[in-house]
Amino acid sequence: MKYNQLKAFEKHLEGASPAHFAPVYMILSKDEFNRKIAYEKLIKHLLGEQIANPMALSVYNEEKADIAKILQELDTLGIFAAKRVVVIHQADNLLKPATEKLLTYYENPNPSVYLVLTASSIAANTNFYKKSELVGVILEIPEEKSWEKEKSLKEWVDQKAAACGKQIESAAIQLLLKQIGTDQALLNQEIEKLVCYVGDRSKVTSQDVSAICISVNTENVWQLGEAIFQRDPTAALRIALALIKEGIPLLMLLRQIRTQFQTDFQVCTLLAQGGSGSEITKQFGYMKGQILEKHMHLAKNFGLQRFRKGLILIDETELAAKNSAAENAYLIERLIVKLVQ
Repeated sequence: MKYNQLKAFEKHLEGASPAHFAPVYMILSKDEFNRKIAYEKLIKHLLGEQIANPMALSVYNEEKADIAKILQELDTLGIFAAKRVVVIHQADNLLKPATEKLLTYYENPNPSVYLVLTASSIAANTNFYKKSELVGVILEIPEEKSWEKEKSLKEWVDQKAAACGKQIESAAIQLLLKQIGTDQALLNQEIEKLVCYVGDRSKVTSQDVSAICISVNTENVWQLGEAIFQRDPTAALRIALALIKEGIPLLMLLRQIRTQFQTDFQVCTLLAQGGSGSEITKQFGYMKGQILEKHMHLAKNFGLQRFRKGLILIDETELAAKNSAAENAYLIERLIVKLVQ
């Protein structure tokens, strides 16, 4: 079974609760925030009243995953928890021998254990994907085009504010998106700040956004991406360090760079497949004229291999930013040097 929308997936979970869940769930989304939200909702439904039991949930990240240990955990009968959940994050990086062992497990899954796999994407033509869909449930949230994402984010911001008991002006939503961009995790953070800032007031205004919310210089961020794609380390380092000095959070900067990489990676992929400028415009409606020409030129010169490597490097840097004490300036410098090689 497969779902493409979170709301439909939630309805499935509500209908399956408490005793008719699938043995395997796979959550796929290139948007880390969407993936996190879907994952948290799934775990809440699967564990129910056991959500606070530490013995009921085992979480593995791919780079630290020991497939033999995971399989042992999957096959073990629960003593301290009636139902257990075993999670593998970054499942897209599992090696073939590991996925083949999981496929063998699919043939006779443990009825007292739910296996949850999360990833940015897994190819639909692989045996691993097909068997996961056959045995379990896949939630694959498609990547939205830029104008679609902006529209859906406006609705989401309004709903998020309403859930916090606040009404947010349309102009305030527009300003928030202009200042921050489309990074949903950061928008969530800023909405929470706004709710605290306005206190007992029921309405959030543009003045509130201007007073308390951070602002990303999107023009400079674009210039940073352009310098990286041109493989100009001097310009890229100068712009990046200036943004860090201005107070832009490193995680926000990394997510903005990732967005540019994902966009031009798609452009490069279309060109590599023999696609034309009109096909690119069909996918990205704002890419016309000189803007289209610039994206095509930068993407073609940077190349598919560098895009693939770059996305991995950005993810590694984000992980280091979250889990290490390294200085932000050092992390961004190291990333840029590797990206422009």
